Amino acid sequence: MSDYYPEELMVQIFSRLPPKSLLRFRCISKSWNSQISSPEFIWLHTLQILLKPSTGTIMRYFSTIERKEKYLIVRRDASADVDPVITLGSPFSGRVRYYCRIVGVCNGVVCLSNDLFGYDNLLVLWNPRISRCLTLSTPARCCDNVWTYKFVFGFGFAIKTRDYKVVKMAYTHGDYQDLAPPKVEVYALSSGIWNEFDGFIPDTGVIEYFWTQAVVCGKVHWTAYKRTGEGRRVENLIMVFDLNDEIFQELSLPEVLANEIPMNLNAAECRESLAVYQYDTRIWSSSCSIWVMKQYGDTESWSKEYNVALGNEHLMVLGISDNSEILLTESIGMLALYNPETQKKERLGIPGTEYSFYFDTYEESLVLLDKGVVLPPLDLSSEETTDDDEDEENDVENAPQSWMHYIMHQYLTAFLGAGNI
Repeated sequence: MSDYYPEELMVQIFSRLPPKSLLRFRCISKSWNSQISSPEFIWLHTLQILLKPSTGTIMRYFSTIERKEKYLIVRRDASADVDPVITLGSPFSGRVRYYCRIVGVCNGVVCLSNDLFGYDNLLVLWNPRISRCLTLSTPARCCDNVWTYKFVFGFGFAIKTRDYKVVKMAYTHGDYQDLAPPKVEVYALSSGIWNEFDGFIPDTGVIEYFWTQAVVCGKVHWTAYKRTGEGRRVENLIMVFDLNDEIFQELSLPEVLANEIPMNLNAAECRESLAVYQYDTRIWSSSCSIWVMKQYGDTESWSKEYNVALGNEHLMVLGISDNSEILLTESIGMLALYNPETQKKERLGIPGTEYSFYFDTYEESLVLLDKGVVLPPLDLSSEETTDDDEDEENDVENAPQSWMHYIMHQYLTAFLGAGNI
């Protein structure tokens, strides 16, 4: 790589540089390009991410001002001459309606699914900092009719095999409930193919539309429920998929959560610990309790750590900061910070639609450099407002909430119709 320094030293130096610099260095010589683009170097660069605390965050929202999906990457360790906030547009402008579901974020890669407002089998991995995107091949169990199956996804990194994986669960819709267990397929980035999972699959259900994942200790977690056989009641639990060993597991919840309406629970990650958000009601919620598993795997270590109560104001929790402030969205579509001690909130002045907001930790990486395709530059400029644009803005404000109301109505009708109380 250099005539003046040993190659081993240059590799170690390069592995600590930001991706944007490395992309420029690839243009200097063929040998530098080959070295930086190699899977071995990409792994070495990723390893530096895994060995240090997270220093960045990513946020997505649908801007009600610009009428488009936007992403913000905030770098807390940026130098004085570097802009700490990077604004990006959606890589799928024109291909999806309103915005995609963010399945998860891992080592600089965002997994996106177009299943919030219909389903067209679009599932992609995207590295926004190096503008690389990989559209996953269509899995065997897919369909054109969104009502035939309900899909639940998980995404994360299997460190034992240094591989990124997507797990897909397909539930068949029944008369009063989804038919469990689901059919499961697992995609591995290294092979680029889906494999049908033939191991043990829990006989549990996951709430449509409302599900979220939490990746802790190399495992994907979802809140789920199973029927107990006692008057067709249900019991909530945590369904787990181990990305390294590719096995399903279950974790129990405290009694107060186990007996909650399944729709009111969400899996989350709180400072590298497994957490569950418990809303008073899923739509127009005014309070949320945040439970944290203090010792992973020890179901006796669940503890209610925070409680957010806004009275008559509605909220949705996005995450918890290092200083224990809680990031949330209000029903009017404003982002806010809530202090649990003072019970005061501060609006951050970012207008979006309530359910479009997403927040997670983020680290820049070179993942997908050797696999993804280069995306064209994104135009973030606002366009002149027209009557059609205003109609579209009204649609994006109302359609997600209306869709969620419909899903909740369908679920509760089936849930109560099946004899549950």
